Amino acid sequence: MDVIKQFNNAIAYIENNLCGEIDTNKIAEIALCPYDKFKRFFSYMTNMSVSEYIRKRRLTLAAYELLKDQEKIIDLAVKYGYSNADSFTRAFAKQHGILPTEVSSDTSLKVYPPVSFYVAIKGASELNFKIVDMDEVKLKGISKQFIGKAADRFEQEHIMWSNQHDDVQNQVCKTVEGVWYGIWNNGIYSIAKKANEIDDNPSLASITIPSGKYAVFSTDFGGFAGDVLPKLREQIFDCWLPDSGYTQTDDYEIEVYYLYPKSEKYKRHYEMWLPIDMSLR
Repeated sequence: MDVIKQFNNAIAYIENNLCGEIDTNKIAEIALCPYDKFKRFFSYMTNMSVSEYIRKRRLTLAAYELLKDQEKIIDLAVKYGYSNADSFTRAFAKQHGILPTEVSSDTSLKVYPPVSFYVAIKGASELNFKIVDMDEVKLKGISKQFIGKAADRFEQEHIMWSNQHDDVQNQVCKTVEGVWYGIWNNGIYSIAKKANEIDDNPSLASITIPSGKYAVFSTDFGGFAGDVLPKLREQIFDCWLPDSGYTQTDDYEIEVYYLYPKSEKYKRHYEMWLPIDMSLR
């Protein structure tokens, strides 16, 4: 495992110098191997080159700064190693899909958390997120006390959602297609839909998603919730939160299920909403 430690030390050197010059000889010195060998290992493990990783990390940090302070474009260009504002703007737009001047709290950004080498690799994969000021959402649904922490809830969720077990979804609404909510609130998990989208049912509890600032993370189209949501949550908590500087305000997480299995216009995908502190640490 000394090799893993040395390579992580090399990554730490890269992270500490994203705003300055990164010396490939220094990377080789820290990793205790030729730089070509480090590059091959890095590319094999992450499916991207070292230079691509550095570029994506710099543009990730630049996006965070624009969200926080609305820095001048030329200042960010210089800070992250671009020769002029135009080249920075082109690179930023290629990664994030928008111009730096278009960044606001509710725009979607493509950020790359820092990589770390373990037995498994975390980070260095695309993560779609945006910061949204959310209005209050009124829902109706069914809640259940879960055992354990938020990260361990997904097996219990499966039992609630499954039509072979609790079949809570069918108890809430007979129509599967549409937008559904799975809400973790300090150990209580709820399956719900918007109150105005379901028939009046006195057995359903009223559930309110409070207004506030949320980080919203989106999955790709397709896939099944039981596979993609645990992976998305792991990426958020292991990589994005420590890197972004935001803090979760409560033990409260929202899963949003966009269930359109037969629709051409709308496709099945999922989101996770996390309440966050309004200021960066």
